[in-house]
Amino acid sequence: MRQPTKVMGIINATPDSFSGDGILSAKDSLKKAVELARLFIQQGADILDIGGESTRPGAEPVTLTDELARVIPVIEAVHSEFPDVLISVDTSKADVARASIRAGACIINDVSGLMMDPEMINVALDENVPVVIMHSQQGSSIQQIDRVDPLNKCGLSIDAIVTDDLDRLAIYAISRGLTRHHIILDPGIGFAKTQDQNLELIGHLDRIRNLGYPILLGVSRKSFIGYVTGDPVTKRLPGSLAAATIGIMKGAHIIRAHDVVETVQAARIADAIKLSA
Repeated sequence: MRQPTKVMGIINATPDSFSGDGILSAKDSLKKAVELARLFIQQGADILDIGGESTRPGAEPVTLTDELARVIPVIEAVHSEFPDVLISVDTSKADVARASIRAGACIINDVSGLMMDPEMINVALDENVPVVIMHSQQGSSIQQIDRVDPLNKCGLSIDAIVTDDLDRLAIYAISRGLTRHHIILDPGIGFAKTQDQNLELIGHLDRIRNLGYPILLGVSRKSFIGYVTGDPVTKRLPGSLAAATIGIMKGAHIIRAHDVVETVQAARIADAIKLSA
């Protein structure tokens, strides 16, 4: 029997989140982080995703020192207050991942698909934690925006491309010693895809689901919603919920969201419908 969809609440330990909710803009960022974590837990979040490097369009790269200074105190504070909650660290740096796990995180969420830092797989192995392998262009060429030159491989559909790429990334991780139970796949909505490709990928998410791994889907407030509706980031909640619901119906297991209480309710209804079908 399928487990209920999990909701991952986003805590941005940044001053420059695209959605305007970076906690470093607050006067007392650690207090703000703990308050936000408490709210998300009360609203039904299953996982808290903490990251210190923005993936908003045009974001500047963050140094290792700065990312550690942003992320570790927040993870320590949240873990100290809520020791039983699952915390994922949103990073592509192995040193940040290792320090975060030792501070209380238990999942690595890597937008580079474990390709940016060759030591990332070793951290996952050493610490025995699950990893989210997200689809994007490989290694240092990864950009945090929809590219002008989106993925295009001999006319293949985007769902075929992403499924094939994620399958190879997962097989590579397994060849390095990870087990299937360590791996969660993320199609990388908004990364190296056109807006139409983002829509197509969500509609064919079941193709990735057929690989047999849990799927994390991040659609919250993203630009493809504004592409369709014309709405700014502050008015994309209805579109976010619609995309998340379709994603759940197509096989997503975890939904990453800024708006937790609304997403939890949408997920419960989608789960109930799937169960009755």
